[in-house]
Amino acid sequence: MHQLNQLSRTLKARMLCDFLLTLSSSAILPFIALYLITMINAVFAGIFLMATVIIGFIVSFIGGYVSDHFERKKVISFVHGIYTVCLVILIISVNMHGIGLILFCITFFIFSITNSFEMPILEAAIMDAIQVQHRDFIYRFFYWMNNIAMAIGMLIGAALYAEHRHLLFGLFLAANLISWYVFVFIYDVQQKFANHDSLDSVVKKFLHGYVQAFKNKPYIILMLAFSFVFMAEASLDTYVVVRLQKTFDPISFLGIRIDGVRIFTLIMIVNTVTVAFLTFYVNRLMESYSKKAIFVIGIFCYTFGYIIITSANVLFFILVFAFIATIGEIIYSPIYNSERFALTPEHARGVYSSIGSLGFTTAKILAQLGLVISTFLTPWMMSIYTGVIVLIGFVLMYLVLFKMPKVQQVKE
Repeated sequence: MHQLNQLSRTLKARMLCDFLLTLSSSAILPFIALYLITMINAVFAGIFLMATVIIGFIVSFIGGYVSDHFERKKVISFVHGIYTVCLVILIISVNMHGIGLILFCITFFIFSITNSFEMPILEAAIMDAIQVQHRDFIYRFFYWMNNIAMAIGMLIGAALYAEHRHLLFGLFLAANLISWYVFVFIYDVQQKFANHDSLDSVVKKFLHGYVQAFKNKPYIILMLAFSFVFMAEASLDTYVVVRLQKTFDPISFLGIRIDGVRIFTLIMIVNTVTVAFLTFYVNRLMESYSKKAIFVIGIFCYTFGYIIITSANVLFFILVFAFIATIGEIIYSPIYNSERFALTPEHARGVYSSIGSLGFTTAKILAQLGLVISTFLTPWMMSIYTGVIVLIGFVLMYLVLFKMPKVQQVKE
């Protein structure tokens, strides 16, 4: 708490926005695949969401460039205006069929692409407000806070998805308006702009920034490693929730009917409780023992946990291995984020953040691909698919963290 009080007003405000936006998006986005499957079919859902992710990734590169060459505060304010219009349309059309469903899909596509454009700008805005001496604490706290926000959001989503979908988008609209206000009236950070005086065109500036970033080999490997690792978690709200809805036989516990969707919610509850009570304990444990040894333990916990979750149909096993997987996540996630910050130069935070988003993009593509190929594979085959990809990611991450020379903050 003492370290939290030392943070600037701007960073605290930015963290509040991040909490609200994460909570509201988590109440909606995990159920979009299920919504599209219900309203249309699984093949359309998988292809539509993959296309959204791929195009969104391309747009995020533009967002990274804009972030480093224009005032982030003004750009974010403009994007929040677009969000507001999209969310109003989504609230109106979410329960419609026919033309209304087409309007919903088009608007959600625009909303998702705009979100991809803004993500590197938001992350750069966070980096601008971080003091280096508080870096490790801030990323541990962000990890803790965002996981709680996601779980609360998913609980709200599970409760309202079936009969009150419009309220979920209304929640997102309220969070967007609060975030918009904070960025306009509270956020105040001196931004360092990229400067390439020797280049004579926007295209050259754009290419120069990304070429230089891709030469940062440890950063690129770390980002790629994360994409393979995070694929397992990204599959929870795509393949796993759809599989559980189809294959899990509902049971009754203390008079409560538990079906596939509610198991997904229980997984999130396990994740939240574990993160809330064990994050800082596990991080203190890492300080007492060899980070390498603890990290290897995290690899096995995370990988084996998601291998079981991907194909299991027994409630007890699903929840136990959800706990084990979360322990692995607690170990690797703050290390990854802190190291990625250390490898990001101050003048190119937008560009690096957009490249970093490739990790999320690739993970989501792999998860959406899993939703499509699951129509041809059995659940245990999907477990093998998940396990192999995650282990490849951890091997790459291990190489950057423990085998490559220690890299300090990157300078121009």
